[in-house]
Amino acid sequence: MATPFHVELVTPERVLFSGEADEVSMRTDAGEIAFLAHHEDFIGAVDITVAKINVTDGTSPDAEGTELVAAVHGGFVHVDDNGVRILAGVAELASEVDVERARAALASAGEGERVEERATEHAGDGEVAMSPAMVALLEPESADARARRARARLEAAGVTAAV
Repeated sequence: MATPFHVELVTPERVLFSGEADEVSMRTDAGEIAFLAHHEDFIGAVDITVAKINVTDGTSPDAEGTELVAAVHGGFVHVDDNGVRILAGVAELASEVDVERARAALASAGEGERVEERATEHAGDGEVAMSPAMVALLEPESADARARRARARLEAAGVTAAV
C-alpha cells in the first residue's frame, strides 16, 4: 500500500479538495508527472490538464471510487514535505462539467494556433523558449488555449471530444 500524503486543489474562489491521497498526476511544464509520498521538492507551472488524485481518506463525495478527477486550466503546483498543493486560476471537478457548454466552447474555438507552434515561434526569435503551460498562462485567450480548456473539461467528464 502506498503512503498517503496531504493534497490540496484550490482556486481563488474555493477549495475543491483537501485531504489525503496516495498519488497525484497531471501535466506540468516539466511534462506528465505523478507525485507520490516523499517526492522531492518541486515547483512548476500547471498546463491546461486533467488532474487525477487517488483519494485515500474518503473525504471527497465527488471522487469516483477513490479517484478524484478535475479539469485544471493552468496554475502552479508546489510539492514539499507537507504534501502537494495545486494552485489553479480555474478548476472544476468532473462532476461539475457542463458537457454541452464544453462542446460548444470547443466548436467556437476552432483550430486556432497550436501552443507548441507558438512556443517554437518564441524560441525562434531569440527569446527564451516557453513550455505550452507557460504559453497557456501568458496567452489564456488564444483560440488554442480555449480549445485545450474545453478538451480538458470533456476529458475530465469522461466524454470524447467529437469536434
